[in-house]
Amino acid sequence: MTRFPPLWSLVLAVPLAFSPALAGLDSQWSALFFQWRGARSPSPDPVLLAVDGDSLSLEQLLTPAERSASPLWRRMGSWPWPRELQAELAAAVLERGARQVVFNVVFAGPSRFGAADDAAFERRLAPWRRQVVLAAAYSASEQGGLAQVQLQRPVVGGFPRLGLTALLQSPRGLAEAIPGRAWIDDTLTDFPGIHPLPLAYEAAGRSLPNASVGIDFSGPAAALPQVPAWQVLQQAEGFWRGRTVLIGATAPELGDQQETPFGSQSGAQVQLAALATVMEERGFHSLPPPLAWSLLGGWLLVVAGSLHRGVQMGTTLVITGALLAAGLIGAGGIWALAHRLPPVSVLLAMPLLGGGLRSWSQWRQESRERAYLHQVLARRVSPTLLRDILREPGPIWTQVGGVRGRCVVLFTDLMDFTPFSAVLPPAELFSLLNRYFEAIAAAVIAEEGLLDKFIGDSLMAEFGVPRSRGDGVEALAAVRAALAMQASLAELNAELAAAGRPPLRQGIGLHFGEVMAGNLGSSQRLEFTVIGASVIVASRLERLTRQFPDTPILISRALLELLPDRLEVVPLGFHQLKGLPEPVEVFGLLGLR
Repeated sequence: MTRFPPLWSLVLAVPLAFSPALAGLDSQWSALFFQWRGARSPSPDPVLLAVDGDSLSLEQLLTPAERSASPLWRRMGSWPWPRELQAELAAAVLERGARQVVFNVVFAGPSRFGAADDAAFERRLAPWRRQVVLAAAYSASEQGGLAQVQLQRPVVGGFPRLGLTALLQSPRGLAEAIPGRAWIDDTLTDFPGIHPLPLAYEAAGRSLPNASVGIDFSGPAAALPQVPAWQVLQQAEGFWRGRTVLIGATAPELGDQQETPFGSQSGAQVQLAALATVMEERGFHSLPPPLAWSLLGGWLLVVAGSLHRGVQMGTTLVITGALLAAGLIGAGGIWALAHRLPPVSVLLAMPLLGGGLRSWSQWRQESRERAYLHQVLARRVSPTLLRDILREPGPIWTQVGGVRGRCVVLFTDLMDFTPFSAVLPPAELFSLLNRYFEAIAAAVIAEEGLLDKFIGDSLMAEFGVPRSRGDGVEALAAVRAALAMQASLAELNAELAAAGRPPLRQGIGLHFGEVMAGNLGSSQRLEFTVIGASVIVASRLERLTRQFPDTPILISRALLELLPDRLEVVPLGFHQLKGLPEPVEVFGLLGLR
């Protein structure tokens, strides 16, 4: 017969079919990996010359006399600054040996300070025209249901190098990547002229790959290498030499704040991270499709093999958790060491779906088995004892061996039942015995005793194992159960008399003493029972009831001493019971006082 694989193993392949949709979630895992890795020491190159809040409010930071000491300080004030002033900042670092200056300020449209301001900008930086990178901006908006796109180029001329400030964002709005050639060609295809490269690639002088490149953020804004614009001339000799300097605004009041894995940062700080990523070749890339599919195929086999070992729901849940942790740690390792972002969401979806379905299936199966076990045990022990056993199962029910304890042992048997059974048809006899056992077993269960075994027309039960409520409590429960058995037998005999059948006679023996309680059998088939001399005494007392037809319930002195003021008994003297070395004092139980 053909055997189909289980459903949970087939579900493992479902995430592969939805891998393109799940890929959109991987950027969230990338942000989480940044948090796990934490901040790293950034390289001193490039450095940000920041138009920060202090540089915009020097009148509050410095006295008029201090501001007059520097031509730059005198001209700094609220934004926007004259382009000539920004050119002076760039010239200051270039004169001190900076390798190049990259503007993150888009000079779109004429200066608000007039044409002379634009001319001054071009004139001041003319000596370094090939060491200056100007910025272009791409924007897209929608008005009246129509998409409007715009490419803003700088109006100042004479500078051949131009970079695009546009960066890509994740679905959650986090700055994420530098656009690649495919994005540039597709997005800027309707704009005439040469399309500018991303600002980071233009400044780094690197060739632009076709796919986008993830930005390697080094840490929060406070940890980035940056110098306030107003302190440009206060740096040590040689500080600017050989460096790439990015000029941009960081003051929150100027806007252009973007979300990153390390919190909110200005657009200039994000561009600094992008520029450092390209210059240090630390960009993040997606795994090539052949490698990604090989990884997913191998992972599928690992997940299937691991989940197959989970034979119980608890084990499967532990394995599923371990697989999720392993997948996440492995993906994080690939991300950190190889700067490749694997299909994290697909890797985690496999054990989550497969393990979840397998756990659910096992839970259903185990629930059915527990319900059946509960039903079976409920026929042997009282509901209270059953709850106790299920709450603290312990090894007493599952391991071979026993423990020493004390309990009341009850034996009951039908007298002269063999001739009675010879005249009844088997079906009727079977029905009669079931009615009889139902009645006497109910008495044991009602008093929270343990039904040990049925032997023919006999019953053995214990009170005080595997849990004891106290010797006196267990003794009283056993006595009440024996009296209840007699009452149930009287009702059954009344029914038999009405049907013209002879009555049944019952003998009951009760004894309290020490026993060994535990499991007898093999590791494959166990039976919980008690053994010891006390079991023999109870059995012999039950046999002795045939000599005392007026007292069908016989008890030992050991039991009577537990309830000296509660029982009405008749002394029957000492009797030598078979198999015992000493005579036993026997009493006939008449009832409870």
